[in-house]
Amino acid sequence: MKLKDKIYALSGSLLFLINTFFVPVQADELDQIAMAMEQWQYNRLFNPSQADRKAEKNGDVIIYDGLTDVTVKQAIDENFDRMQNMMFTRTVVTDENGNPRIDPFTGEKVVEDDGCE
Repeated sequence: MKLKDKIYALSGSLLFLINTFFVPVQADELDQIAMAMEQWQYNRLFNPSQADRKAEKNGDVIIYDGLTDVTVKQAIDENFDRMQNMMFTRTVVTDENGNPRIDPFTGEKVVEDDGCE
């Protein structure tokens, strides 16, 4: 990777750890942070600013974390020309109604195995 290339990671896990161990917050605040992060990623995917587009043109890659498979497919379909600037991790698998699948044993959302652990 060239020195000028950048990779930005939007990790819900990292955000959770920072807020859990360094800043005392309430559970509802974590939910608000998670929703804001998801909205930021969605806006960045579908309504990138001029600065975002310029960064992509310079080779920057954005790592989107925890979006649904439906959103990822839509992003790729609608923004195929920008695909080389996108990476998706922990993509949430949805059912036929678009709701996240829940693992019956853990109660957690089912995510695609992307090999990034």
